[in-house]
Amino acid sequence: MRAPLTAIKAFLRDAATLGKAGDTSSADDPRMSQWLSVAQAAEHLAELRPAQRSEYAQILGSSVLPRRVERPTQIEGDGRVPTDAITELGERLRLEAEDMERAGCFELALTTVSSVCQMVARGSVTARLLATAHLGRVTRQIGELHAAVDCYTTVTHAGMAINDGPVAAHGFIGLGNVAFARGNRPAQKAFFLRALELSVKGSPVELSAHQGLMVTANQQGELADALLHGWRAHDLAPQHSESQLEIINNLSSTALYAGFYAAALSGYDFVIQKSSIPRTRLPAIDGGIRAAARSGERNRVTLFEQLGRDELKRGAAPYDAARFLFCAAEAHQFLQEHHLAKPLLAESIALADTFGFHELSIRGDAMLDQATVRLATETQTTFDVIDATDPIVQHGISRLSALSLV
Repeated sequence: MRAPLTAIKAFLRDAATLGKAGDTSSADDPRMSQWLSVAQAAEHLAELRPAQRSEYAQILGSSVLPRRVERPTQIEGDGRVPTDAITELGERLRLEAEDMERAGCFELALTTVSSVCQMVARGSVTARLLATAHLGRVTRQIGELHAAVDCYTTVTHAGMAINDGPVAAHGFIGLGNVAFARGNRPAQKAFFLRALELSVKGSPVELSAHQGLMVTANQQGELADALLHGWRAHDLAPQHSESQLEIINNLSSTALYAGFYAAALSGYDFVIQKSSIPRTRLPAIDGGIRAAARSGERNRVTLFEQLGRDELKRGAAPYDAARFLFCAAEAHQFLQEHHLAKPLLAESIALADTFGFHELSIRGDAMLDQATVRLATETQTTFDVIDATDPIVQHGISRLSALSLV
């Protein structure tokens, strides 16, 4: 893994990325200066001796590193609160880093989480592994998949070695996400199943495992399984949270693949209206543009494409950007607008090749070569045997359709 940038260089890189194409709305976010202070504080804390850290943390006070009631997503499986000051301080820093990630400030997040890993290196094994899992997620989002795998594998091996399955499950979730990005579906399913087996009932890790298995079931055309995993994940997520909105995105994709286009659009529209975070909004826009094309709604295709372009200007992880471009191209291809699809595909393939998103690259090349005239083949073939009268299907789709009434 490449060395993280210094806090100030990370700040400048993120500001430049978020401000590209003349859109400075995210680059001018007042939280940016706050996050710079947090990243600088993390750097300094990593350099101090353990005995000095608590004293420095108190000096930071409420202005730089305030105490918050929330906890980061990677916590111990049974939710135990840290009992030592260094672990508690590491969680506070990781919580700030998650806000950075949500805003697309991945360099600041990388700098902050890397410093946390240094802080907890000689402390609690559990704290070290959870910070490592968090580092894996940040590196995965910036497209460094090999580095992410190293982090996640460390977590799985060490977690199992100390008989801490719930902690190891964080690593298996991460490996499943990398397998998804690489298009390795058998590995993807196996990793998510292992995470589910090791997770604590009702925990965030169980939620993530169900969500991953829902995505896998979508890809394999297993609609009933996708709905079962998806609504279980939805009901585990905090109400009105970004996590719940991400799951609604996935459930909408289930409806899309099964041909329930109105229900799919209902779910995607709900997410777009409720979320302000690019990494949640972009997948909804991806799905919305595909569903609109299949419904023959050209005006909505244009609207979704503009929304997607606006989100890219605010900053997006490489995979999310490549996938949006692919979905926009697919929509135009479906409508026989090949002249609009081709440049979008070229952009998507260039990103996919750069970062190793193999499935996107292969599918993009296939469409570009006209080997696939209509990239709705999974809808035409994989899902032909769906029983729309299945109570599981009826209940799952009706819950999604009802979102338009919320």
